[in-house]
Amino acid sequence: MGRIVLIDGYNVIGSQGRFRKDREVLARERESLVRTLSEYKSQLDPETEIQLVFDGFPSEREPFRHSGLGFSVIFSEEEGSADAVLIRLSERYGSRAIVVTSDREVILRVQGTGARVVGAREFMDRVGTRRATPVPKAVSFSEKPVEDDDNDGSRTTRKKGNPRRLSKKERARRKTLLNL
Repeated sequence: MGRIVLIDGYNVIGSQGRFRKDREVLARERESLVRTLSEYKSQLDPETEIQLVFDGFPSEREPFRHSGLGFSVIFSEEEGSADAVLIRLSERYGSRAIVVTSDREVILRVQGTGARVVGAREFMDRVGTRRATPVPKAVSFSEKPVEDDDNDGSRTTRKKGNPRRLSKKERARRKTLLNL
């Protein structure tokens, strides 16, 4: 069984600073996001499933019909908001789900279901990077340790361990990004 990536569509559009209430502009941004994700999906493991979730109903004036995308587009319709759909789907898929959103309330609720979360801006950076060039597996950070001027035999404030090792939270975040 592969991973399931659940994406809050309008949240991703808004994270790029392109969210407008004008219907025509919003429709163009949805289309652009769908094209971008279609290209991205073609580079992923075939078992990885993408579900793009938008708020509201698809309009009859601007029908939203796509076939052969390799992923599904869901409108929240009767459930009220894309947030509710994302939470429901993350409960269904549990630890297999990776939810893409920057909404703090959704993040907290989704993490409680065992799903992992990636920020919308971070996800789009990853999509852009994946489309352009391969992503390096590891990043090296070099920091010089702080020298202690006190040599009077008192305790030092230096931490033990590898100073270049990333925090547990940062390692988990990067692992999630590598799965995308």
